[in-house]
Order: sequence, then structure tokens, then C-alpha cells
Amino acid sequence: MGKLTGPPLAAFLFSALLVLLPRQPALAAEAPAYVALGDSLAFGVGATNPAKQGYVARTFEALRTGDRYRERGLTLLNLSAPGATSADVVLPGGQLERALQAIEDRQRDTTSADDNVEVISIDIGANDLLSLAAQDSPCITAAAGEACQQRLGEVLNALQRNVADVLSRLHRAAPAARIYVIDLYNPFSGTGDLRESLADVGVQQVNGVVRAATSDPDLGSQLVSVYSLFQGRGRQWVAADGLHPNDSGHAVIGEVLLAAIERRAVHIADELLALPTDPVSGSPGSGAQAAAAGADGADAWLVVVIAVPLAFLAGGLLSGAYFLARGRG
Repeated sequence: MGKLTGPPLAAFLFSALLVLLPRQPALAAEAPAYVALGDSLAFGVGATNPAKQGYVARTFEALRTGDRYRERGLTLLNLSAPGATSADVVLPGGQLERALQAIEDRQRDTTSADDNVEVISIDIGANDLLSLAAQDSPCITAAAGEACQQRLGEVLNALQRNVADVLSRLHRAAPAARIYVIDLYNPFSGTGDLRESLADVGVQQVNGVVRAATSDPDLGSQLVSVYSLFQGRGRQWVAADGLHPNDSGHAVIGEVLLAAIERRAVHIADELLALPTDPVSGSPGSGAQAAAAGADGADAWLVVVIAVPLAFLAGGLLSGAYFLARGRG
């Protein structure tokens, strides 16, 4: 027999190597994306494990494993940041700009026809309202004064502009995507805390702005309201910090968002609804209630002195929310 030449031998060895090497799975095409914008709520603060039990993570996992995306796949891009205000979202290099870049990159990608941003969720506004309690705020020294009212109007007008800007630019960039805006809840509701009523008016004020923005058909968005569900359930669904949702609260927000995305009724698990909601000893605000009922009356006087101007401010807030919402409706 003749000698085996170099090239045939190399070809043989290469073929044998291919047979022996483990086969690598084919690279999967890029999947559609869910983009989340917002503050600490969207980030998952308050949950035991924000990356898994925050409302964004819960919604993403339910979508990814559901009928719509089980075969296609789904990618999560959570751009939220704790402490973010609506002004932060629209800053250069901020959440909005990064979301728009992600939308553009995926639209330009010709390697896959099924990798566009399809779902966008936003929660924003709570930190805008908290700016009224900043050290330089006139509301600290004169809550019912003209300067405080002016600052309040500035905050609300800026929030309205920013929310409308975010929704408009997202809708123009991704007209086929569905945009969901989540409103605020009152973390003190049902706790007996003296801040409950004032906080409720402030929350409604922000929600009025959000409601007005989402009612504009040109902005292509949908309101996802959790406010009513959280009424009276601050002790159930709010974390130990007294502000952010706990695991149960995030589960509720995630379910309301998921129901909106899937266009179905909201279904809250029975175990989440069965927990007691009445204030009990040691609850947030129980100390304040005791102080207000003190025998010497000194603490009660202090509460009245503070609460009366705040209540006056609350009335202005409520009226402002109504007319602002009516103006955009």
C-alpha cells in the first residue's frame, strides 16, 4: 500500500476531532425586551431579594415563562435607580436616554427580527413630592405659606412636563411597545399613623398628574393603579422602613402590572388578602397617637400646631391635583 499523504491525514484527524468534541448548542437569536424605568420601587427596595422578589423581577419572570414568551424568550433591562426623581429620568445619560438607545439598537439589529422592546413600565413621582421636605424648602417653616404653595406648584408642573416628555419620546421611538405607568400608594394607610391623611392627599396629587398624562391618547401609555388596593393595608404590604413594599407588596404590584399587560382581571392571592389590616400596638404612629392623647395636653397641642397648617396645605394639594388632572383630561 502507498503511504498516506499529509493533507488526507490531516483531514482524517480533523474529522475525528469533530466527532469526539462535545457539540455546542447553537447561539439563540436575541429575544424581545422588557424595559423598566423608575425609582426604588422598580429597583425592588423593600423586597427580601430585590433582584428576584421586586415587582419588576416578578413581572419579568411571569412574562418570560408565560405563553407569550416561553418559546421566543424575553430579556429584562431594569434601568431604575433608588432615589430617582422625574428630573433624573430625563437627564442626559439618564434612564430615558438609555432606554431610547436600547430601543434604537434593537431596531437597527438586522440579525434578528424578534428582538425589539415590547414592554415598558415606569413608576416615578414619589421622590419629586419628597423634595417639599428638603432642607431648603419653604414648606419646612411655613407649610401653609405662599412660598410653599409656589414650590408645590413648581414641583407638580415639573413632574407633569417630565412624565409627558418620557411617555412621548418612548412612544415615538417604539410605537409598537406597550407602556405602563404605575401610580403611587399611601404607605401609611391603615397604620393609624398621624401622617396617613396628609400622605394620602400628597399621593393623590402625584397620581392626578400620572392619570392626566396616561389619559392623553397621543402618549400611548396605560395607567396601572395600585392605590386602591393598598388602601388600609400599610401594615400588610409595606416593609419595615415604613415606605417601600415588602415581598407581599411587590407581589401585589407585580400582579396588577402583569394583569394589565395580559389584559385580564387582577387576581390577588387569598393569603395576601387574609392578613389583618387594623392598627395594633407597636404599629407605626401608635406612639404619636399616645402622645396626642397625653394627660398633660402638651403633646396634643404640638400635634395641633403642626397638623393644622399641614391640613391646610393638604386642601391646596387636593384642589391642585383635581384641576391639573382636569386640564390634561
